[in-house]
Amino acid sequence: MDLTTARECAERWGLNPATVRRVLAQVDPIDRDPATGAMRYDRAAADAARAERPGRGHRADLAAEVVEPEEFVRLANDDAIPAEHRALWVLLWEGGLRIGDALALDVRDVDLDEYKVNVDYPKTDRDERVIPLSDQSAGLARAVIGDRTDGPLFVNQRGMALSREAVAKFARRAAPSIHAFRSGGHKVRKGRKPPRIKFPAFALEAKDEDAAEGASCQCMCTHVHLYIPDVCQDEADPVLLVDVTIESPMSGDPEDRRLRAFCRGCYDAVLSAKEVRKALKEMS
Repeated sequence: MDLTTARECAERWGLNPATVRRVLAQVDPIDRDPATGAMRYDRAAADAARAERPGRGHRADLAAEVVEPEEFVRLANDDAIPAEHRALWVLLWEGGLRIGDALALDVRDVDLDEYKVNVDYPKTDRDERVIPLSDQSAGLARAVIGDRTDGPLFVNQRGMALSREAVAKFARRAAPSIHAFRSGGHKVRKGRKPPRIKFPAFALEAKDEDAAEGASCQCMCTHVHLYIPDVCQDEADPVLLVDVTIESPMSGDPEDRRLRAFCRGCYDAVLSAKEVRKALKEMS
């Protein structure tokens, strides 16, 4: 068996080290080079993995790899899976983050009280992006952070930052790839981000509280479907998440923003009904 290292692959393939590491994350290492300590891989397996990813950094195979909604819900709620991996999977699904951006997050980037993650892009001209969290992703983030106040958000049991190779290898035990969680979220919502909607806080008092207690749908349906009151199916679908902002009726400032699970009827109403947007404008 001919063995190779990441450095040798980078030279042979003409790729940068980061791209080579992404390719080799799909290949199990054989051993370490006794002289340098570098991971060594079966050369044929490494070349086969490279052939599946044509172009410099282009991953033509990723779009076809998705985690289906039912499987995602099962994995996200499986307590036998370490919380750090489930938290990463849920964040990829909900926020559509790139894996590198997710692994670069610091504990200080997470605001659990505000249900959000602030993603900074220091090496580019992109503005900071706010990723809203759901009850589930906030709960998993809280479990991952524990009593830490700084340092990498995603760490292993020894407190070391999770590497791309480690999360990719672990994800392959449960899914086609780590990328399949991000692709699965895109497929469900048919877009890069969850749909967004805003409500005036004063109008929430008009909702029948007794009826709300018996339903799991977080759609705040008196506002979502003013003209189609029969659309709400009461039972929320945990993968149909809407970015909901509740605003102050006086200043218009956001009082609460998080991802909320909608039922199919109300989710479709948010996506497509012009009457909904018209009704919300009239109420504000």
